Amino acid sequence: MGGDVLRFVAAGSVPEGLANKLKMARKLSNMSTRAVAATLAPRVILSHATLANYESGRSSPPTHVLVALSTLYERPLSWFLARGKALHSVQFRNLKPRIRMSDLHVYEADSQRQLDAYKAIETALDRPLKRQFDLPHVEPSATAEELALQVRSGLGISREEPISSAIEVVEKFGIRVLENDTELSIDGLAARYDDEFVVILNPAVSNDRARLNTVQELGRVIYGDGEPDLTLANSSEERALDFASHLLLPNNQLKSAFEGQSMVRLVQFKERFGISLSAMIYRAEKQGFITKPIAKMLGAEFARRGWRTNEPGLVRPDRATRFEQLIEEVIASNKLSLKEVADLVGVRPEMIRERLSRAMGIEPNRIPKDEGMNTLGFPG
Repeated sequence: MGGDVLRFVAAGSVPEGLANKLKMARKLSNMSTRAVAATLAPRVILSHATLANYESGRSSPPTHVLVALSTLYERPLSWFLARGKALHSVQFRNLKPRIRMSDLHVYEADSQRQLDAYKAIETALDRPLKRQFDLPHVEPSATAEELALQVRSGLGISREEPISSAIEVVEKFGIRVLENDTELSIDGLAARYDDEFVVILNPAVSNDRARLNTVQELGRVIYGDGEPDLTLANSSEERALDFASHLLLPNNQLKSAFEGQSMVRLVQFKERFGISLSAMIYRAEKQGFITKPIAKMLGAEFARRGWRTNEPGLVRPDRATRFEQLIEEVIASNKLSLKEVADLVGVRPEMIRERLSRAMGIEPNRIPKDEGMNTLGFPG
């Protein structure tokens, strides 16, 4: 690897700026590295030598350690992570009330670091995410259906065709989509990354719900609802969700799905258009394609059969994998090593290998424990 590449890594990665801030915050707290390690134990296992490595930039702390240090030093996590661009206007999706704010802060900080790494790798490859289509103008009188058909027309997708990848559609409008795995009961988050819109998805969410969530964010951006506003929250979420449902499944196809009142037919439409049965039934009743008593009866039958949480029909995975593709490309081109990519993200190299394996659909129990320091590349 040439010297220019190494200078890029030092100047553009998280460790350089973060290292100085970690050292500064500790000294201002009048603590030695040994005192910090002793104070954090046993909640966080951290040796004074490891902390010294973090402060020198030789390695980067994982998110949970960084959160613990920011709490100890009484400084906001954003201060440590800020490198020009920062997440703001964060809105968590399908947030349960019992989730601790500290856990959400960890997830947000982890997402920030992944986005920083994403941008750094794009810079190394000179491959920024480019907007291919301008956001459509929204007439005040336009309905969600009309706007969805306008977007389909602009993308060259007829109202008879399914959208094969909701992720790719959203990225074509310059909205960055990234997966960040978590055990928290959330679908992910939507935010601004400086002046860019970003969507962070929890890959544990069902495929049909992930598709709807992703396109819903496109609706929020088109409607200009990207900033949190409690006075408009319910109405803006509802119109964005209505847009997403129409974009994935136009009305003519929704009406056709309910012809003959066949559940087999409904499942076929679910699998073809990648939208849940419950979303189809909800909208069909609103559009008058089925009566309210029929919708109520179907809801009761779904509950009786346990289908509210485990519907029949398979929706193929719609994965956000551009980040992982760029990781493989930057390693294959020798512009960054696996270790340097891992340092950017703030994880161990084997976690990057696991991430690439998951992006290929390999189950965690099938990922080899040790593949060395390289990723799987093309021969030669």
